[in-house]
Amino acid sequence: MRFRENFLCFLIRSKQIIMRIPKILWVNPSFLDYRIPLYKELYNLCNGQFYLVYSKDRVPQRCIDKIEAAIGDNALGLSHEKQIHIGGKGDFANTGVSIPFPKGLYRLIKSVDADVIISEGFFQFTPWSLMRSIMKHIPLMIAYERTAHTERNCPWWRLYYRKIINKFVSGYIANGVLTKEYLISQGVNSNKIFTGGMCADSTQLALDCAAYKNTVELKQELNLVHDGYVYVYVGQLIERKGVNYLLKAWERHHLQYPNDSLLIVGDGPLREEYIAQYGAKNNVVFTGAIDYSEIYKYYAISDVFVIPTLEDNWSLVVPEAMACGLPIACSIYNGCYPELVQEGRNGALFDPLKEDTIVRALSVFHSVDLKKYGDESRAIEKQFNPQQTAQNIYSAVMEILKR
Repeated sequence: MRFRENFLCFLIRSKQIIMRIPKILWVNPSFLDYRIPLYKELYNLCNGQFYLVYSKDRVPQRCIDKIEAAIGDNALGLSHEKQIHIGGKGDFANTGVSIPFPKGLYRLIKSVDADVIISEGFFQFTPWSLMRSIMKHIPLMIAYERTAHTERNCPWWRLYYRKIINKFVSGYIANGVLTKEYLISQGVNSNKIFTGGMCADSTQLALDCAAYKNTVELKQELNLVHDGYVYVYVGQLIERKGVNYLLKAWERHHLQYPNDSLLIVGDGPLREEYIAQYGAKNNVVFTGAIDYSEIYKYYAISDVFVIPTLEDNWSLVVPEAMACGLPIACSIYNGCYPELVQEGRNGALFDPLKEDTIVRALSVFHSVDLKKYGDESRAIEKQFNPQQTAQNIYSAVMEILKR
């Protein structure tokens, strides 16, 4: 009899939730600038009923200031967290594990009487989210980014742990089709997976890029050749990003198109090595680290965006460049390519481990209408901007509540 009463109360509460705007709690230990417009859109969609729990020890102060300006007191920062790192700290996924000890995390999660909890990934802060979900019968959703390629070296114990957690998860918010395929391969029911959960801070970036008028001066400052195409890479100079493969292929591209330039925007431990080997020839220019607020200038002076990554879940620089009207040359090891890069429409695909495919992809842009490709990039990216992504996530939450 007692069970029946509890069950009836649960059904009544569920019906009340789906008849009103739900209170959403997103638990994400770490995020950067690109995530803030999405959270702000969700805050607006929920009429202020969106909350975020994060770690102040992991999030840069500039992002803390931005998220507090965006959602006010609903940004709940955890002030004390320690971590233990076990294993390596390599560039690639699954080279080590970080175990968090977030003092006061459960109390912070408990302070929000949420209707739905969204937690980032299977580990880190998710066990505390799961505990709250079980104790209060709150649906738990996981925002997940990985693909079969990024998880190719995942140890058996991590896979087993995820299968256990999956038994308690109501739904998944995935980046795209490759993440969905991977989750299904791990035993997740396809009707629990909702795609379209990732976006870049593209709106403001596109506006800044379109308004920038000093392109000629910046090109002169960087010694870029004016009558050739400028191919740009934006990102870290680390092994995982595959920049070395691009630089090797560029030597062949430059023989055929000597007026083209390659602009490498970013920094990392391999920068000096790359400069020593490639920096004084073939119109290759290294800018070093550029503040995020200035990145739009480098998109504005470029003609084609190139990303030669060996492993990425869903590179945000791709939709950023697309929002600025750039065609895309993209590695097949980038989890975003099925949604964002369409050959014959806005870009070209290549395997960075096969030099011929890089050279072929780079040359494609000399035989197409670059403006048309750029316009198509903008059109595709609009489906993945913060406004649309927030709507996708909100719709997924409502669907889970209905179930």
